[in-house]
Amino acid sequence: MGREKKARVLEAAESVFLRFGYRRTTMGDLAAAAGMSRPALYLVFCNKEEVFEAVLRAHVTRTLGEIRQGLAKHPTPEEKLRFAFDLWAVRPFGFFEASPELREPLHGGLTFAKEAIDQAIAAFEAELVAILAPLSAGAPAKALPPGQIARVLTRAVHGFKESAKDAGELRAMIDGLLEMVLASLRPAPGPGV
Repeated sequence: MGREKKARVLEAAESVFLRFGYRRTTMGDLAAAAGMSRPALYLVFCNKEEVFEAVLRAHVTRTLGEIRQGLAKHPTPEEKLRFAFDLWAVRPFGFFEASPELREPLHGGLTFAKEAIDQAIAAFEAELVAILAPLSAGAPAKALPPGQIARVLTRAVHGFKESAKDAGELRAMIDGLLEMVLASLRPAPGPGV
């Protein structure tokens, strides 16, 4: 029964956080959305930070699963990278546009979520490395290794999210970055070309 209650709270909490943002959401809001009393909610989660972190981890797990499942439908590394970043960065950007309060814990440095965010980024970078690794085999000797490229991509896209005015601009910025990265991995033309 504990697992069912936790799942019910997480499902309800995600929509509450999206609607009200982190700061404005109370444990009372979360309990009401989950159809339970506040004391019952405190038996499942100790505080709002713990609920938010669990929602974040569940969202990351779903997103990474969706990326892994969808990669096979995209034949080229470029398409795979665009697909992965669309799910990882562009789609959530729409949530931030709808609820700017969500930016606070994810971008404003609320320390309780740092470990979950760092783990999420590391897991996404591992997915990027798997996409980039085959390209590295034929890349010029001066090309960065896939792990370093993945790190540069995630950090650059993080910065893009801070400055993009909307999801379309974010997607265009990511596309430009991916074009530059992929160009750096292409083998140099042979002599006489």
